[in-house]
Amino acid sequence: MNNDRRKYPKVALNGDVAILLAGVIRNGALMEVSPAGIQIECRHQLVDQLMQFKSDAGLFPNFELEFTLPIGGRYKTTIKSICNVAYCRRQCQDRYYLGLNFVSLDENDEKQVDAFIDHACAA
Repeated sequence: MNNDRRKYPKVALNGDVAILLAGVIRNGALMEVSPAGIQIECRHQLVDQLMQFKSDAGLFPNFELEFTLPIGGRYKTTIKSICNVAYCRRQCQDRYYLGLNFVSLDENDEKQVDAFIDHACAA
């Protein structure tokens, strides 16, 4: 019996992400990608900035995200999305893991993410 309760497969991936929040670009490290979103590692400055824009209901704001996927070994494609924070976990004093949901993903970018995951899961 399969005990994995995940709705979507996750694929480990190393790379950089750029997050645009209130006109400031922050960077993070890509850890995993799934059809629904990504997990990144970031420093406390990004989390501090996100906290400044939390709503009265305690929700983080939506923001622009950009990262690259390797396609066919030598090529890379840039994925752009609007994301929000699903979870924020502190790992140590200056390091956090953020789970990010894709709120808006271009149809072509969605196809690229799905193809990358399908290829990775088949290997």
